[in-house]
Amino acid sequence: MNAPLQVVQFGEQDTLRGVVGNYLKDPDLWPAVLALNNIASPADITPGTELRLPVRQVFAADAALLASLTAIQKANAEGARIFAPDEIGNALENRDVAVQQREIGEWRQVVSYAGVARDFAKEALDISIAQRDRSAEAVVSDVQGDVEGRAPVEPSWSGRDLNDILIEFERVRTLSSSTTQITFRDLSRLRLNPNSNATIQRMRSDPLTGGEVTKVSLANGDFYALLNQLSDKTTFEIEVPGIETTTNSADFWIKNDQSGARFVNYDAPGLEIEQNGQKILLGENEGVVISGQGAQRAAVLQSPRLVAPTMGEILYSKGADLSWDTFEGAEGYWLEIASDAGFNQMHVSEWGIRETAFVAAELAPARYHWRVAALDKLGLPGEWSTPQVFTLRVDTTPPFLTLLSPATGTIETKPTVEVLGATELDAQLMLNDQSVEVGTDGSFLVSVALVPGENTVSVMATDPAGNQSTRSHLVVYRPAKAIEIVLDGDIARVGDALATRAEHLSVLAETTAAESTVVVRDQTGEIVVRTQTKPSGLLTFTVPVDLREQVYRIEVLAPGGTVEGDLKFFALRDQIAPEVVLDLPPPRATSDEVLQVQGSVGDAVSLTLNDTALPLSEGRFNLSVTLSPGENEFELVAADAVGNVQITKLTTLYDIDPPEILSVDVRRPKGDTGPIELEVEAQDVSGLRQAAPFVLSIDGVERDGFLRCDSNSGLCRAVLPSEPGEIEVIELIIEDYAGNAAFE
Repeated sequence: MNAPLQVVQFGEQDTLRGVVGNYLKDPDLWPAVLALNNIASPADITPGTELRLPVRQVFAADAALLASLTAIQKANAEGARIFAPDEIGNALENRDVAVQQREIGEWRQVVSYAGVARDFAKEALDISIAQRDRSAEAVVSDVQGDVEGRAPVEPSWSGRDLNDILIEFERVRTLSSSTTQITFRDLSRLRLNPNSNATIQRMRSDPLTGGEVTKVSLANGDFYALLNQLSDKTTFEIEVPGIETTTNSADFWIKNDQSGARFVNYDAPGLEIEQNGQKILLGENEGVVISGQGAQRAAVLQSPRLVAPTMGEILYSKGADLSWDTFEGAEGYWLEIASDAGFNQMHVSEWGIRETAFVAAELAPARYHWRVAALDKLGLPGEWSTPQVFTLRVDTTPPFLTLLSPATGTIETKPTVEVLGATELDAQLMLNDQSVEVGTDGSFLVSVALVPGENTVSVMATDPAGNQSTRSHLVVYRPAKAIEIVLDGDIARVGDALATRAEHLSVLAETTAAESTVVVRDQTGEIVVRTQTKPSGLLTFTVPVDLREQVYRIEVLAPGGTVEGDLKFFALRDQIAPEVVLDLPPPRATSDEVLQVQGSVGDAVSLTLNDTALPLSEGRFNLSVTLSPGENEFELVAADAVGNVQITKLTTLYDIDPPEILSVDVRRPKGDTGPIELEVEAQDVSGLRQAAPFVLSIDGVERDGFLRCDSNSGLCRAVLPSEPGEIEVIELIIEDYAGNAAFE
């Protein structure tokens, strides 16, 4: 049973029972297929779903069941019910378990139990074959109610149970509302009905020819005989006081009481009756009543038609309400209910029913076969109706039912709502007390009209057993009306977002809804604030904010919960100061009295210079500052909408005085032929520029160049190549960083 499962894709036009029936040859195996695929309900199967089907497993299981049935039938044909009742009983029991395991999809267990049943049947067959040459016996093959027996050696009556062995001259009787079946070695059967008394007078078996001789005496009551002549020569005799009967018929009924003896033959071969030397031969479907007034023959009535339950119907009750058509000429009816098609295991045998209906109460959950015969005015039972089958089940599980939409508490602004759900395929569905058609997959979709206010959508599913499941959802219909929401314009903003430096943002808004419920939802739809508007429509609340921009939605609700107005806004926490960027840094020193400063301030909304507000245009500034002699310090303060501040300090020196030249020294430190050195000492508050031009005359020839100045030491130096002659400083210019120049 380790064979792989066959995978089948569920198609648009497929049904679960159809697919299962097509591949497994038994559509009733669909619950096992659902369990195998871990699918809770047929409603969960959609086109494209892949189903794993145990095709080879089912075929193997059914083959094992057929093999076990064949083995059991072969053993019974050899008399296993008599010679090996325990073994054949074990075979039947294990096969019944195998059948039950098949219903729940335990294929390995089916094969296992069927194999055990086959082994027991083979053992029963071997025992039966070995015992066929023993003295004939009979077995009690069915007991319903109180059945008693009395063997020749017993001093009194005692109870008889299933599978008890009966011997020659043993008496058997049934009490009120009791029946029993006696099965003989050749599988001939007698069904003793209530209040009957019979004696097995003779049971003989010829081991050489296999012939059987059986004689039964009916003291009172009635029995139904169904003979199964397996051997080449079988003789079955019935004795009623004063009447001898021999038969070739395999199907007949006999009754004996104070009013006389009654015989009915249902088979083509005749039933021969002899009384006081007079012989009566009954043909097929003929009966006779023999009394003190003589013999009265009659053709028995034909079979009535069974009405309910219908063939194969499943009943969810402790009993069965049976009915059949009225049959003309019938004085009453005989009803039998059995567990098997051969009516060997009887549960109900009711004689003389006047109505065409009967309530079979307190039957255990199981599969049953039933039939009815009409009784004529002579008390002769007619032909049996064609048997029909019904099944009793105990089902207390409410049917599957789900209501997918609308969700309970849904608020609708439209006058209708679509109701979507699913239930079991065989369930009857009611929506608000109206019948609803269920689709082939168990789903349903219905449009329901709503009235203003609260509406209850209620569905109820009822399965064939009468179990009910209900689901109810509340839907509110609130026609939408526009509510205006306007955020306060004074709330700080960064771009399109409301902003604050704190962890929570305080929001002020005006609405056209007075004393209305308001919820604020975050971007996931979760409610973060629930409040109410003031009588004036004013709305205030706070929401948490983060450095990342967040989305919130304000919803003004009607009393029933309908959204009558909403507004989306963005919010963030801003802790970043505006960035002040100068187009050019201010000079370290200048001789200009007015200093020009330009630049941008990012998202700043205000800018001050030494506490004096400055104008901004599209985030830029351009200012002129009048300087005072000496060091000038300025403080630019930029602030954004939420109060973040950036302070930028500016420093420049206003210097209008030229540098002071302290000394000028020209020399030849290495003699007249050495290099010429020019050294100037000067000072200035703004510092000396690094290059200072000069012009020298050497013997009347001018030489120019640049001194290298060090602002820290105030020394400016230059070295010229050696050149003889008299040296004279013609021009010397020392400049400071403010652009002032000193001449020498």
